[in-house]
Order: sequence, then C-alpha cells, then structure tokens
Amino acid sequence: MNRVLHAGGAALGCLLAAAFVVVAVPLPHAAEPVTVSYRGDLARLVRLAPYPAVAPVGLPGSWQPVSSGLAVGGANGAGTITWQLGYMTPDGSLASLEETNASAPAFLRRMTNDGTALPPTRLATQTWHLSSAPSRGQRSMYYTSTTGRTVVVTGNATWAQLRELAASLHPVPA
Repeated sequence: MNRVLHAGGAALGCLLAAAFVVVAVPLPHAAEPVTVSYRGDLARLVRLAPYPAVAPVGLPGSWQPVSSGLAVGGANGAGTITWQLGYMTPDGSLASLEETNASAPAFLRRMTNDGTALPPTRLATQTWHLSSAPSRGQRSMYYTSTTGRTVVVTGNATWAQLRELAASLHPVPA
C-alpha cells in the first residue's frame, strides 16, 4: 500500500511541477510582426473579381503587410469577392484595406463598426467618406465605385496614415 501511495504521490508531484512550468514560464512572443506576402491573394483577386481591383503602390518599406485574405462568397454572400490586406504602420498601429463587391451598406456597417459619419475628404480624384468609432479607437475611410466595388481603409492608425494608405491605392492591371 505504501508503494502505491508513494508512486501516486510522485506522479502527482510531477504533474504539479509540469503545471507550474506551463503557468509560470511565459511563452515567447515575436518581437517584430511577421510580414506576409499578399501577391498570391492579389493575383487571385485580379483573376476572379468582377470589378477592377486596387492595391497599394509605393508605400514605404516601414509599412509591413501582416495579413492578407481573399474570400469568395462566404459571409458576404454568393458571388462576392472580398480582399483584406492588413498593415502594421511605422509606429505599430494597424491599417487595413478591405475591398469587395458585396452589398455596400451591410459591408460598411461591419468594416466601420457602425462608426459615426464625419465630413468627407478628397484625395486626388476620389471623394472618401469618413467615420469614427472612438470607443474602439477606429477610424475609417471608404467609397463605393460606379462599378460596384466598395473600398474601405480602416484601423487604429492615425488619419494621416489612413490617408497615406488610401492615396497609395491604384488600379491593378488585369
């Protein structure tokens, strides 16, 4: 009986020590964000989208692409193509490009977190609508083209950074 208790106690001790190590030793975190390539998603977007795609051109290297995803159909409905491209700005804020042919009102509500409308701004030849969701620290710029494409630039980045991303958007040749 003592051997069983001793063996059980030793096993329990090992489990407690392992649990302590798991809880007490923090997991390493990446010091720098992981940069992703979005070229594959962009190529698919250009091939599949029923609208002329836009993408950033000429952003400084200090803007790091950290996420990219292309959804065909899905939450935005059958026949929709939606591309998301997320950047970490030079100061560590986040800025994201979202473009789709989904229903603009519903898509805009989701992407802007139903933010409060602000006066529009003009960049080059495009008028951008602005909204802000201060409780989430989110700012958004968006427009819907005559071809049915809705473009949203959003994130916790500054207005100047969002404008920089928006100004970098250019049509992608098919």
